[in-house]
Amino acid sequence: MNTLEALVLLNMVEGIGSVRLKKLMEFFKEAPRVFEASAHELTSSGILNSAMAKRVLDAPRRYSAKQEIQNAAKQGVRILTLFDEGYPNILKEIYDPPFVLYTKGEFIAADANAVGVVGSRGASPYGLSCAEIFSSKLSRYGLTVVSGLARGIDTVSHRAALNSNGRTIAVLGSGFNNIYPPENEGLFNEIAQKGVVVSQFSLNTAPLACNFPIRNRIISGLSRGVLVVEASFKSGALITARFALEQGREVFAIPGKVTSDTSCGTNELIKQGAKMVTKPEEILEDLQFNFTFINDQPGQKPEGSLNAKELSVAELLSDEPQYIDHISEQSGLSASDIMSILAQLELKGFAKQLPGKNFIKAS
Repeated sequence: MNTLEALVLLNMVEGIGSVRLKKLMEFFKEAPRVFEASAHELTSSGILNSAMAKRVLDAPRRYSAKQEIQNAAKQGVRILTLFDEGYPNILKEIYDPPFVLYTKGEFIAADANAVGVVGSRGASPYGLSCAEIFSSKLSRYGLTVVSGLARGIDTVSHRAALNSNGRTIAVLGSGFNNIYPPENEGLFNEIAQKGVVVSQFSLNTAPLACNFPIRNRIISGLSRGVLVVEASFKSGALITARFALEQGREVFAIPGKVTSDTSCGTNELIKQGAKMVTKPEEILEDLQFNFTFINDQPGQKPEGSLNAKELSVAELLSDEPQYIDHISEQSGLSASDIMSILAQLELKGFAKQLPGKNFIKAS
C-alpha cells in the first residue's frame, strides 16, 4: 500500500477527520504504517479509542483505495494529498488542512488571490443582488470567487463570476457522485471546466448536514478574506466566518435591514468587528489587492480598464436615464469633469448616451 492509497483509505474511515489524521501522521510518520500497526499500538497512541482502531484495521477489507482512485480518474477527478506539488499552498496554512483533496479542474497561480463569498440559501432579492454585484466586480478585478455550490447566495456568486469570465472555486459538502443540490449539476460541470471543484470527501459521500461545517473551513481556507453577503443567526455562513477568523483571514459583511431575518446575522457580525463593506473596492483596499478593473463581460463593446474617477462614475449609472447634472451632484465632481469621464466610459463600453444628454449603464 502506497502513501496515496493509505491516505485515501484513512479518509474513508468514519471518524478520522483532518485533526485526528494529522496526529496519526505525526505519530506513525508514514500513512501506510497506520495499517501495519496492531490494535494495541493504535489505541496506545492516545489518538484512537478501541472502536475507532477497529474501524481503521477493518478498512482495507471494507473499502478499496485502488478502486476509489481508479473511479476518480475515470471521472476526470484528481486526488491530491497534502504532500503533492499541486495542493494549494494557501490551504496548507490552516490548522487542519485536509490530507486528501478531490479536485476537478485545475488550480492556477491566480487562485492564491481569492475571496470567499457566502450567505443564506434562502436569500432575499436584496441579498441575491448584492452577491451578483460583488462577485461580478471581484471577478472583473481578477480575483477568484470561492463558494459552496449551495442554493441562494452561493449559486448566484459562482454564476456571476462565470458570467464575468472570471475564476471560481466550488467546495462541496459531499462526494463527487452526489452533487448537491442536484439542480446545480450543470453549474458544477461549468465550474469544473472553467475553474475548480473540490471536496475532501470520498466519491460516494452523501450530502449529510454534518459535512457542511467541515466544508466551510475549506472555503475560508482557500480565501484571503470571506464576505458574508446575507445570513440569519442560524446560517452556515456564520460558521464560515468563524473559521475565517480562526484561520487569520479577514471577514467582511454587507449590512442589511434591521427588520430582516436574513440580515440579522450579517448585522451582528458587523457589531462584533467584521468590516462593513458597501462596495467591492473596500475589500480590495483592505486586503491590499492592486488590480485593474477589466471590462470583459460578454456583450459589452471595447475592452478596457477604469481609473478611480471613471469607476466611481460608472457605479452611479443604472438602467434608469440620468442627466449630467444629477450624476455631478451624486459624485461631487463638476459637470465638465463628468462630461469628460462619461465620454471615456462610452468609449470603453461602460456607458451609453441617450437624447438630451441622459446616460445609462451600457448593456
